Amino acid sequence: MNRDFSEALDAAITRIPAIRATAKSLQRALNTVFLEGPLRPLKNLANGTWLEHPLHPLLTDVPVGAWTVTLLLYIAGLFFGMDGLGLAIGLAMGLGILAALAAIATGFMDWMDVDPTELAVGLVHAIMNITGTLFFMLAWLMLYLAQWQVSVANFIPALIGYLVMSVGAYLGGGLVFRLGVMVNRNAYRSGPKDFTPVVGFTELPENKPQRFDVKGQPILLVRRGQRVYAIGAVCSHYGAPLQQGTLRDTIIECPWHYSHFSLEDGSVKAGPATAPAPLYETDVKDGKIWVKVERVAQLVAPH
Repeated sequence: MNRDFSEALDAAITRIPAIRATAKSLQRALNTVFLEGPLRPLKNLANGTWLEHPLHPLLTDVPVGAWTVTLLLYIAGLFFGMDGLGLAIGLAMGLGILAALAAIATGFMDWMDVDPTELAVGLVHAIMNITGTLFFMLAWLMLYLAQWQVSVANFIPALIGYLVMSVGAYLGGGLVFRLGVMVNRNAYRSGPKDFTPVVGFTELPENKPQRFDVKGQPILLVRRGQRVYAIGAVCSHYGAPLQQGTLRDTIIECPWHYSHFSLEDGSVKAGPATAPAPLYETDVKDGKIWVKVERVAQLVAPH
């Protein structure tokens, strides 16, 4: 029943023309500002590329926790007669507001790289969280003007903000757990664990990325002189085929959202991707290129 509700909610959101049009226009604007030029490093920072983990979900835990504490303190003060909690409420609420602003900013940096269905749902998710944050700002201001005296008047906007934020959090959970936004597309790659022949050395064109399926694993091979590089052929961010990307020295650029992966170790050099590509060891013998996985332990848990 919950699954049916979630699917119906997502479908209802994506069917609203105004939401779709607004989402596409805002996405284009953000891409214009952040995709190329001097602000690209700021986007990488907000994506969490440097951390090898999306930054947005780490930040969202702070306002949820801080505002939950806020409501509990309000309940203690208003309904259980505990005095002198106004300043503590203000500190908890203020921390949540600051963290929410950071979460909103990083969320938009992730959101600008998603596809249409997730784009519409993500916009509503953002609108709900921004609205909830504004209600908490109002509650904080009212509490400040009341000289940190707790009252029903400054409790009501905080309660409304919490309820609105909860709806936004529900949509955010659906984006990840149902629609797969920001999920590592290589999380369950494995093998081959032993050297396996792939293609003749002279059959692999030089400086031209080629994809090969080796025992069910998509592997990208690039030959440079006598050296052969091998990493996963699927972008960890959204599953794009890296063989269609642009080769820049020892960097392969994703053709969809322009993440950069190092051919030398699979690491992410530019976001929005945060998880590295699987890395494969290569060898040349009997005129053939052989590969085996070099880094799987950090990508998948042992079975």
